[in-house]
Amino acid sequence: LSACAEPDPAEYKLPAKTETCGGAALTSRYIVHFQTGKWAYIENSDRENFKENFVRPQVDNIDFIEYDQKIFLEAVTPVAPSRGIDNWGISAIDAPAAWQKSFRGEGVSVAVIDSGVDITHPQLASQIDFNFGESGDKQNNGLDDDGNGLIDDYAGYNFLDNSPDITDDIQHGTHVAGVIAAAHNDSVHKTGYTQGVAPSAKIIPIKFIGENGGSLSSALKGIDYAIQRGAKVINASWGGTGCSQSLRQKVSEASAQNVLFVVAAGNSGNNLDLSPEYPAAFNLPLQITVGAIRSSFNMDSYSNYSRSLVHIFAPGSLIVSTVPGGGYVGLSGTSMATPFVAGASAILLSAKHEMSLSSIRQALFNSAKTDSNYLNLSRGRLHLGQALDAIGL
Repeated sequence: LSACAEPDPAEYKLPAKTETCGGAALTSRYIVHFQTGKWAYIENSDRENFKENFVRPQVDNIDFIEYDQKIFLEAVTPVAPSRGIDNWGISAIDAPAAWQKSFRGEGVSVAVIDSGVDITHPQLASQIDFNFGESGDKQNNGLDDDGNGLIDDYAGYNFLDNSPDITDDIQHGTHVAGVIAAAHNDSVHKTGYTQGVAPSAKIIPIKFIGENGGSLSSALKGIDYAIQRGAKVINASWGGTGCSQSLRQKVSEASAQNVLFVVAAGNSGNNLDLSPEYPAAFNLPLQITVGAIRSSFNMDSYSNYSRSLVHIFAPGSLIVSTVPGGGYVGLSGTSMATPFVAGASAILLSAKHEMSLSSIRQALFNSAKTDSNYLNLSRGRLHLGQALDAIGL
């Protein structure tokens, strides 16, 4: 350009050619946010074609554009439960204090945006928030019965493959769902099977990731779907993205729709103030970022931490829960700690539905079991019994 040439608005709307977001950018796929609040997801387009045929004709209406990104779940090695299923996490958070008062999460739907859910598992089959507006039964009919733009999303939806197939091929999402809401009728801590924190809550399975990872755009679509399906809590046991304006915007939209966003702090053992990972480090009004503790109640060495960005800790080490095929394995990670907080949030929502989500969020922090060695905002770990006391129950 000459010194007097006008800058090209279309070019300036595009992400920088060198922007890679830590190597995760998918540079032939774009996420577009319009000033009206609408979104567009463009795949398989080279930069010049995208600029000339999509951006330039509507450049004045575009808020921002960024590359799509690859998202991977952090590797977690399944472990056969050596002590059987002892549900130490249930005892640690004092979930029976809620069950004994008949607070079990009834009427609250939790969206599990993850790798899918085995909806045939004996402890999950009755726990799914089926979309009865779709076909009214479990048989796909190839039609979009409820007019939401998705075909056969009776049991949830797969945004990884754009299909109704929510089969969980890596165990992660099924494990998370079990921690939240595995079915049982207990009022006390028992062993031998998984006890969901909120066994009367319902799960909305949303698949966006598989064996070879997932994408940011699929996660964004999953958040939209969770909101549309009426979830009051979103469990996001994943992270690691960087430089994403669209993810921040989408989590903000969830908050604006009065949805609690519960997210894993991450497993890098880092201070998020110095080495931020997202969405964990966004710190938005209805976000809860969860780190992990061991059964000794010490902070787990792999857990990310921060005095301002990680809000609370929960059990995360060798958590035994449901996996596809009707079985159980132990997994460790902040991914496992997050659903304890999601389930506890569902309990409080069902127990005192007139409370605002921001008040429930704060009650969880104020009631945390404190430890001077904990490096988080609340200085504590989740304690559901004390949380119920804090809200007058």
